[in-house]
Amino acid sequence: MDSDVECESAYDRHSWILSFRVWIPDVCFFGGRTDMVAQGKKSLEVSKTRLMAVMRLLVIAGLASTASSVTHAQESGSEVDFDPSQSWAANWSESWQQRVLRRHKNIDRLLSWKLSDTTTATFYGQLNILYQDYHDGTNPFTAIVNNPNSPGRVGLNIQSVLQNGLGLTANIETGFKRSDYDALLNRGQTTNISSDWNRTLLRKAEIRLLVPKVGFLSFGQGSMAGDGITGFDFSKTINVATNSVSDSASGTPTYFVDGTPTQTSLQSFFPTFDAARRFRLRYDGISRVGLSWSASLGKEVLVAGNPDTYADVALRYETKLRHLRIKGGLAYAYNDSSPDFISGSFSGKDDMTGLNLTVAAGTNMEDARYGYLKLGLIRRFIRAGDTAFSLDYYAGHEPQALASGSNSMGIAIAQDIDTAKIQLFATYRRYSITGAGTSIQGADVVAAGFRVTW
Repeated sequence: MDSDVECESAYDRHSWILSFRVWIPDVCFFGGRTDMVAQGKKSLEVSKTRLMAVMRLLVIAGLASTASSVTHAQESGSEVDFDPSQSWAANWSESWQQRVLRRHKNIDRLLSWKLSDTTTATFYGQLNILYQDYHDGTNPFTAIVNNPNSPGRVGLNIQSVLQNGLGLTANIETGFKRSDYDALLNRGQTTNISSDWNRTLLRKAEIRLLVPKVGFLSFGQGSMAGDGITGFDFSKTINVATNSVSDSASGTPTYFVDGTPTQTSLQSFFPTFDAARRFRLRYDGISRVGLSWSASLGKEVLVAGNPDTYADVALRYETKLRHLRIKGGLAYAYNDSSPDFISGSFSGKDDMTGLNLTVAAGTNMEDARYGYLKLGLIRRFIRAGDTAFSLDYYAGHEPQALASGSNSMGIAIAQDIDTAKIQLFATYRRYSITGAGTSIQGADVVAAGFRVTW
């Protein structure tokens, strides 16, 4: 009891101090410091001095924080409240994304050069890797390949603004080696003997002139007017699921049901009737109310022994109606010794729901034809980027002499990582071929991969 009395007395003498006290037998706490009563007045003075300094700092910091919040609230016309987004997890995520964006800006500055006041040069490219697990009942395999849906590439684009509003662009672009990266799965032993670079990998070597109110004139190796006309697609799964359904197993040989090779690749049973890249002269008109047209005339110069002349004309349209986006096109191609064809595609997307629809079709003058339908959904489940799903179906009629029909169904998923300019993707696809005489084996493929762009 004596200790309690003396401690109470000590507390009363220093009651002006901002402190708290908790009673425990024979011990009292002043401002969080434990003092035995026997320590006397000197220890109380030390405790008082330290406590006052700490409390003053806390009071000043609290007042400053409150004043700042009130001022901000008054300026914004809102009430003072805690912002739940300011958690450590959100702050860490934001700072990580900002660091990545800064790196990309530095890389962009490194890849883009200002050669003069009117001329810039930009290096660009992409790496697109696909893992395949293919089963056809005769020759199953696994491989890592340069994704045929959108192969890896590097390029240089030089743009210059001339007098009177004229613009001149020079573009050179090449694909990577046709390596299937089997060394990663076969303990260093590659199986592709044609992996060295060759001129067929040259994608673009062209110059392009812009004439105001007239259009664009392109000359050199590059896309014909109808190139990509069947590829209009909002689904965001195009790295692994397009109307060119055979790309997930491109170049794979096919077999009759008895195991005999058909001597044709899987790709030949699933045509798209899309134009290609040639050495050509091409004109693109100015887009008016979303509508534009183009025409080209070219030759094949990268593959020996092909004297054919190619020509095509294409019409494209793109618009937006409130939250509905639409784009599409139609083309006619003259192919000299090969059958001419007509092809096109259409795609629409609802920005509010992420639902999208894609349709493609084509036919040649020998009555081979196909139709393609894709349903897709794009949602943002995570902050990193959009997640896309798609389900598609391909139906072909008399694609070539060995088959009276072909079908393929696939399901795909893709995940964007915006700050890193990366997309991850995966698919499962089933191929069925109806032989014109002898039955042809179908196949299944599971594929997954990633694409990074710069």
